[in-house]
Amino acid sequence: MADLTNVETPGAGDRFRLNRVHILLGVLAAAFVFAFFNGIENLFQRWGEQQELSHGYFLPLIAGWMLWARRDALMQSTGQPAALGLAGVAVSALVLVMSEITVTSLMIFQHGAMILLFASLALALGGWAFFWLSLVPIAYLVFMVPPPYWVITVLSQQFQFWSSQLGVWMIERMDIPVLLSGNIIDLGDYQLQVAEACSGLRYLFPFLSLGFLAAYLFNAPLWQRAVVFLSTIPITILMNSFRIALTGVMVQRFGASHAEGLTHFFEGWVVFLLCMALLFAVIAGLARLSGRKDLGELLALPEIAPKKPASPWNGAAFTRNLALCVAALAGAGAFVHFGTSNILKVPVRANLDTLPYELEGWRSERQELSTATLDVLGADDHIVANLLSPEGEHFNLYINYLDMQRHGHSWHSPRQCIPGGGWQIIQHDVTPATTADGRTFHYNRIIIENRGNRQLLYYWYDQRGRKIANEFVMKLLLIYDAMTMRRTDGAMIRIITPIARAESVEDADARLAAFMRTLEPKLPAYIPPADAETQGEFDPDQYY
Repeated sequence: MADLTNVETPGAGDRFRLNRVHILLGVLAAAFVFAFFNGIENLFQRWGEQQELSHGYFLPLIAGWMLWARRDALMQSTGQPAALGLAGVAVSALVLVMSEITVTSLMIFQHGAMILLFASLALALGGWAFFWLSLVPIAYLVFMVPPPYWVITVLSQQFQFWSSQLGVWMIERMDIPVLLSGNIIDLGDYQLQVAEACSGLRYLFPFLSLGFLAAYLFNAPLWQRAVVFLSTIPITILMNSFRIALTGVMVQRFGASHAEGLTHFFEGWVVFLLCMALLFAVIAGLARLSGRKDLGELLALPEIAPKKPASPWNGAAFTRNLALCVAALAGAGAFVHFGTSNILKVPVRANLDTLPYELEGWRSERQELSTATLDVLGADDHIVANLLSPEGEHFNLYINYLDMQRHGHSWHSPRQCIPGGGWQIIQHDVTPATTADGRTFHYNRIIIENRGNRQLLYYWYDQRGRKIANEFVMKLLLIYDAMTMRRTDGAMIRIITPIARAESVEDADARLAAFMRTLEPKLPAYIPPADAETQGEFDPDQYY
């Protein structure tokens, strides 16, 4: 079977070999699902839980459509399977295995390994010409990968800032008095809160994938296609700011009741459709710049010419490479589901219920969380308490402890959760401090506000003897400790004090910093350091 495309009337032998190819490809697909089941499950979970990622269901279908549209060129470009593709498959399987050994919550590694696997399979089974023709549809799958939660949090905050600034600028151009405080737009009788849901991310992620598709369909030079794709970012910010500004104008002209209805009306498809209209305007402008006026001819499936392979397709090499790919995926999948090398150690520790008793002379009131909240937090141990110092100072303490982190079982950053409670982040800094034994660490210092009420908040991650402020650094150290210590335990610690109207932020800082110095030496009994005694080994899959 030297050429799959030139067989017009295949005989029984050709049909048998073609059926064998289809069977082997089916076995390969089954091995992929078996190996990457956890990553696939996580994709569907994230797409279903987060509105800004709900478009992910359609992206594999669009990538499949891209491949199907160029199927004739792909068949004619099929050549000698490349051995280098096998190395890519091996790397994908290795990344999958390593993600299980480290048993971390960073599923993005598995998702990236999937895309690398698809590209490697194209090379290992179809050769170089086939690989280059299939690369764009495979690369499109990058848009289906959910960013880590902390990345979404950081992006959301930045987009909130840009949208607030630009929205206020638009309102001021209409001679309407307005004041911006953090992400709160003060219009006098009405305060418009640019919350996390208003940041524009729910439009940006699907719009980026749409912009890539539009650039793919745009019959233009490469630089113009790049402009079309990159324009999706400013368009999203502009339209989100326009929605905010229009809400402010409606408040000024007709009152707050009209603004609430308008806000809901513009939250969904209307803004997205306006973004699409601006994107097509960019395409039309670039077309006119090149002397082309017929927009209908510009957006169409590109004509993909086949690439002549350097060597003809070889059935024996194809079967050999496919069998090796199946073996690699099956072996990695067997390790993922049945291996025992990812067993972790859980340290001996005291229960957080006893922590308030360590604060002699303090009064404490435990706050009980609902079952639904506990399910979301996923804590193995936690404490939420209002504390009153002997001097009458008020604090709120929250500690979420995890015995191990695995497959999304991790902490939600306070920066992600704060906007959901109606609070807005006014200021965020990373501040140095010193432990009781003289070591320097950093914590997040945040001022939040809600309808004129302000609070000062500190939080950090305490895991295996380290106190860390940065979520990215925390994840990297988690991987390292999982491999070297076989431990992924730790805690997220958050302390809050109210800022009275009559006091300065400096006064609240001094009070909260003093509480942190009181609390920090008592934590190792509840959040074990690196040299803590362990109580045995646990299989994470059975543990949960």
